[in-house]
Amino acid sequence: MPARTVVCWNGSAASEVALAWALRRSRDTRTTIELFDVVDSALFLGDDNARDRATEQEEDRLDSRVEELAVSHPGAVSGTELLVGDPLDLLAKQTRGDTLVVVGTRHRVGPRFRYGWSLGAQLATAAAGPVAVIPVEEPEAAQARSGVVAGVDGSDIGRLALAYAAAEAEALGQPLTVVHCWVAPLSEQPLVVPDDAFITSQETERRELLDDQVRTVREAHPGLAVTSVLLRQNPISGLRVESEHAAMLVVGSRRLTGWKRAWLGSVSHGLLLDLAAPTIVVGDETVVPVPPAGVKLSA
Repeated sequence: MPARTVVCWNGSAASEVALAWALRRSRDTRTTIELFDVVDSALFLGDDNARDRATEQEEDRLDSRVEELAVSHPGAVSGTELLVGDPLDLLAKQTRGDTLVVVGTRHRVGPRFRYGWSLGAQLATAAAGPVAVIPVEEPEAAQARSGVVAGVDGSDIGRLALAYAAAEAEALGQPLTVVHCWVAPLSEQPLVVPDDAFITSQETERRELLDDQVRTVREAHPGLAVTSVLLRQNPISGLRVESEHAAMLVVGSRRLTGWKRAWLGSVSHGLLLDLAAPTIVVGDETVVPVPPAGVKLSA
């Protein structure tokens, strides 16, 4: 598994949901987590005394939460740190290819475009490794989730996301569902109607792509239960439906540089704006985790 799992915590309901998800994962994968809290210095510009008071209060709150976790989840937390500064910059600096960063996101209402710059979406563009964005939901619903879903598209980053999802599924003892969505070329052009032979050839090509990736996963993880789903559907809506009850959805997103770094790929960004499940976004620097010895594999 990743050498580190960093949970972004600040005492909010969303961060508590992220913490609960990370604790369940650490229990099932026999790993530990690190708890990071950040005091946003931008809230105290020009008032160093207020910043220092807020930092002391936050340190006390973090210490109290860690003491509670030592009782409820002994050994699960391997480290904690309170940082002061810009949350995005500080948390991004904690990441590397073998570090999973876990962040919660509040329940979203209203126009989706208003939430394109959430911390989770921003971290997914800036982190060197994978980022898990966890939606707020009732504990019973979260615990009832099962299975890992991976979205693939035939690209290198898609194959890396699939390898990551397979390793997670194996460590968690969960089945893996590999989903490939496709839309016929020119399907949005009302005056262009592809003939049946063309559509059949496209579907055959997509099926071969999916079967090839499933075959690769089964060879690498012979004890893992793997199924495949081919959908002639928009990838965002298709993956949302398939992952509605999943414990985890894993997708890839090519990390960009410069001003383009603010944007994820259209599919991963769309999924983060309208989360159906805990979603891990894998970038091209991600290191595929190795399950710890002794973890029971899925049948």
